[in-house]
Amino acid sequence: MNSLKLPFAFDANTIKKELAQFSKTEYRDVYNPSVALETLWLKEFIYPIGTPDEIPTFYPNDALKKCPYMLSIFETFKCRVETFRIHTLDAGAAIQKHTDSGYSFEQGKVRLHIPVYTNDKVEILLNDEPVVMQEGECWYCNFNIHHEVKNNSDQPRAHIILDCMVNDWLTGVFAEGGYEN
Repeated sequence: MNSLKLPFAFDANTIKKELAQFSKTEYRDVYNPSVALETLWLKEFIYPIGTPDEIPTFYPNDALKKCPYMLSIFETFKCRVETFRIHTLDAGAAIQKHTDSGYSFEQGKVRLHIPVYTNDKVEILLNDEPVVMQEGECWYCNFNIHHEVKNNSDQPRAHIILDCMVNDWLTGVFAEGGYEN
């Protein structure tokens, strides 16, 4: 299974209100060879704590502490979350076809998306097949295969992105969503 809508529903309007407190200057440009410079922006909401000899634990940063609803989303995931950030793709921008090696359920690490700002002119293609995501939903996609994003609209597209380590809890969530390994 290449994509799966997980059994969560988050309030995108509440997330939007919390994100409104941050200006674009608080985001940073994402350097990625699949994206034109200054078209994809990110803001991190967690940071690692640990020594070089141990696996770090990730904690909410000051920005996430200002966002109680988003903090509750972070705390919903009863697994190791290594990334909790917002990605904003500018209007008219695209993320070219590429793979994110190692991001599949079978490999033990998944990348989840929660659309915050999207519309019907945003295309997410996974192996050239569209995956239609609505605001507030939570989606798993096997990003270990070819995928791309085209924002054909005149509005930015923003998603919360979580990188999660598969554990028993997350395996149960996937089973509840209908995942067949």
